[in-house]
Amino acid sequence: MPASVMDLQTVFKTTLKNKFKKLNETHAENSLLPPRLSYWDAQHNFGSLHLHHHEFRHVDKSNFHTWVVFPSVPLADILSCDCKHHSSKRTVITLGVCGIGKTTAVQNCAIDWAEERGYHDIHLLLPLTFWELNLIKCRLSIVELLQTFYPELGELSAFSLNEKNVWFVLDGLDESSLQLQFSSPAVSDVSEVSTVDVLVTSLIKGTLLPKAHVWITTRFAAAAQIPHAYLLKQTMMQGFSDEQKVQHFRRIICNDDLANKVMNHVRISRSLNFLCQIPPICTILATVLKGHLEAQEGFKINPLSLTQIYTHLIKPLNSDIIVKLKKMALLRMEEGNVMYEQDLSESDITAEEASMLSRECPLVLATEKGLHDTTVFRFGHSSIREFLAASAKIDEMELDSFPDACIDLVDEVMLNAEGKFDVFLRFIFGLIKERHILEPSDTLFHYIKMMILENITADITSYQAESLFHCLREYDSQAFKSEVKLSQKLFFCPFHQYSLMVWNIMSKMVSTFEGITESFEMQLSTRCDEILLTKLPAILKSRKAMLRFSNLTDKCCPALADVLSTRESYLRELDLGYNNITDDGVRELVKGLNDQNCRLKILRLQGCGVTSKACKYLATSLTQSLKLRELDLCGNEIGNEGLQHLSSGLRSCECQLEKLKLSQCNIEQKGCYYLASALQKNSSHLTLLDLSINMVGDEGANELFAKFDISKLRKLELYHCNLTALSCESIGEALKSETSTLVELNLSSNNLKDAGFALICQGMYAWSSLKKLNVSRCGITRRGCFYLAKVLCSVSQLYNGFTPKTEVQAVELTELDLSMNYLRDEGVIEISDGLKNPYSHLKSLNLSYCGLTDECCAALASGFAFQQSIISELDLSSNDLQDKGVKKLCIGLKSYNCKLTKLSLRTCGLSSRSIQFLTTALKSNSQHLGVLHLMGNSLDDSAIRELVALTQDQKYSLHTIDVSAD
Repeated sequence: MPASVMDLQTVFKTTLKNKFKKLNETHAENSLLPPRLSYWDAQHNFGSLHLHHHEFRHVDKSNFHTWVVFPSVPLADILSCDCKHHSSKRTVITLGVCGIGKTTAVQNCAIDWAEERGYHDIHLLLPLTFWELNLIKCRLSIVELLQTFYPELGELSAFSLNEKNVWFVLDGLDESSLQLQFSSPAVSDVSEVSTVDVLVTSLIKGTLLPKAHVWITTRFAAAAQIPHAYLLKQTMMQGFSDEQKVQHFRRIICNDDLANKVMNHVRISRSLNFLCQIPPICTILATVLKGHLEAQEGFKINPLSLTQIYTHLIKPLNSDIIVKLKKMALLRMEEGNVMYEQDLSESDITAEEASMLSRECPLVLATEKGLHDTTVFRFGHSSIREFLAASAKIDEMELDSFPDACIDLVDEVMLNAEGKFDVFLRFIFGLIKERHILEPSDTLFHYIKMMILENITADITSYQAESLFHCLREYDSQAFKSEVKLSQKLFFCPFHQYSLMVWNIMSKMVSTFEGITESFEMQLSTRCDEILLTKLPAILKSRKAMLRFSNLTDKCCPALADVLSTRESYLRELDLGYNNITDDGVRELVKGLNDQNCRLKILRLQGCGVTSKACKYLATSLTQSLKLRELDLCGNEIGNEGLQHLSSGLRSCECQLEKLKLSQCNIEQKGCYYLASALQKNSSHLTLLDLSINMVGDEGANELFAKFDISKLRKLELYHCNLTALSCESIGEALKSETSTLVELNLSSNNLKDAGFALICQGMYAWSSLKKLNVSRCGITRRGCFYLAKVLCSVSQLYNGFTPKTEVQAVELTELDLSMNYLRDEGVIEISDGLKNPYSHLKSLNLSYCGLTDECCAALASGFAFQQSIISELDLSSNDLQDKGVKKLCIGLKSYNCKLTKLSLRTCGLSSRSIQFLTTALKSNSQHLGVLHLMGNSLDDSAIRELVALTQDQKYSLHTIDVSAD
């Protein structure tokens, strides 16, 4: 580089350091957040990008489930000097919405270059702003133009400018009042004088200083001024990433806990979270919410709308100047954001008043000094102007005719397909709510809902529908939720002229704008209280929060309680199983459960170590949390005392609990007495009761049966409850009831023996709606099979000689678990005739660990090979069947009538010879068997490979095997 150029560069770097001194100080104190830019496709036509649409449409993607994310590119890469000098493409353009950080990126680039922190391949960086270019009215050359801005460049020459490493940076094309006419004659000589607009177009076209580069920044609408033919690179400013939002909030608030609370409030609104990409809006939200929340204790969630936030920002300011500013904002709705002193004076605002306001609140009005010591003013963000304009518009509307005037305004705004006044209208609706002008029942809101539905009908992706939906939600964050819920629940449309299809689209729109997810679960490596407290908005927007095994403690419970009590919460199921939640934690949770806004339906606290004290708190929720339908306390030492407390809530007529799970809770006979007394008074809602692994004994069970009609349940779990035949008479009587709804019964691991099982079978034989029965490990022998055979061979009491068999009438057993009973071959042969019952619905039969040999296999095979058999799952594991037994089973498997899809033969004393029988059978009947369990048998590798080959052949349904080699 020639010495003269080096000297010029040194002088100019000093100039830029002084020009951006304030920015440099900020840079030194805490590193500025780096700009995030991305490329557009170089062949992309800007005309198809909706450049003239309202800018919020480019940022606020709350109407999308997903959206396109372009990878970030370092600014240094974008400003690499790869100018195509043989063509007209030499200009880099960066688009971005108002406030997204374009000017900051330019200044940051300039100071980094001046301080030699980057951009080392650039020899000369010349930043100019369009609002300052507007001030130059005389004709001049390009050198004179630069010297006007930078007098220090007195020795500037054409030689130093016409280099490929020289960059002209033209910031803020949207603030230009110049008429860029690319068809006009261009300038080519650096000494030739012309108007500023011609100099600018000549630079872009490349007739002037053809080796130099040009970087232009602009808002979207102004980008269309630059012909595509001159663009080397097309880029877009992305704004803050999620991580940068966090950094920015913490920098402003200076208190991590408060910053987390503020961020949680922002994240509740998907729209606000998107708008936080824009730094000034992010600053406004942080500033307002800091004051809104710092006086509040705990995690109480009281979200503010966009209108409420801007109202809080404006309210403390000088009312006189704000009144004038409102009127000016309304007059300048379609003007740019930059205002000169003359613009202010036209609205009776002095420069002194404006400067005072800018010092008091630069977020509302900011000032900047530039060329010729000129001061310009800008609204802190264009949305501030729209808020003030909306406020002025409402001020001038007559209250007597307000609804009609609003409808006219809506119609007028909707005529603009580009949505130029979308945000203005959004603020109108927010201010109607803030000023309590109209009630929710007003005709205006009915009209808006009708317009939304009409637009949805016309176009599923209608911008008008989305805009109006934003407006409606600014007035009521719950807008359309009740109508959507009603249409889904009752298949009834509140606006009868619209079909269910329209309501399904409306439902998706509501869910999308809310960002609702079906389930929330923390990553395994991040499970703890501290991380959970940063995820409250995600939990609030989820229907289920699956938080079991998440290393949680009582510390998270106040926050979860606040989520439960928040009107905007969608949480319906909360699973806190196997966390260190103590009684104190439950006490905090109950505060949320008891709130009138709580709509939680399912609460699971399995294995949390809570005691009877927690039940005292939960009892109040059973009477106050009217939505609660399922309570799971399994694996907690609540004991009889805990059930006593709980029963005080269960007996209340307000309690509508449907499922109560108390497995392994150290409950005994006395506890059953309390439960029975409660259910005697209020049991109409209960459909599931689980008392498994509690030593309630016959006395406790019979106490319960005497006062509570178990036939009204759908599912009863009494696994391992120390029951005998003495408990079975009441159960059998319940099964006999013609009105019985009991379809699932688990009595496994009780000493029922044949006598008790006989009573159960008598109930099923007489009349039974039972579909699933588990009597595993109940001491049943061959004698018990005699009673079961009678049941399996019977026809449902709902059938008669004149009624054909239908799926509706068939209510008999579909799943039967007889495992770990000593049935022996004789017992299985006894019941095998039941498998041939043409009215049987039995699909799953478990006979593992039943002392069986090959003697019963022929009878079983004839059963599942019966023409009308529907049995699909058979478990014969841990029986001494050996190869002879499998050979007999395979006779049935070969039959085309066999519909077995799953066969378990684990640890049955089999050799590889059994594989031969099975493969032959599968080749004969390949359409059904998909799962085969053979683990625990002595099989050689070749046999295993033969089975594996079948799973890889599409002719066979077999897809899953488990085996062990010899």
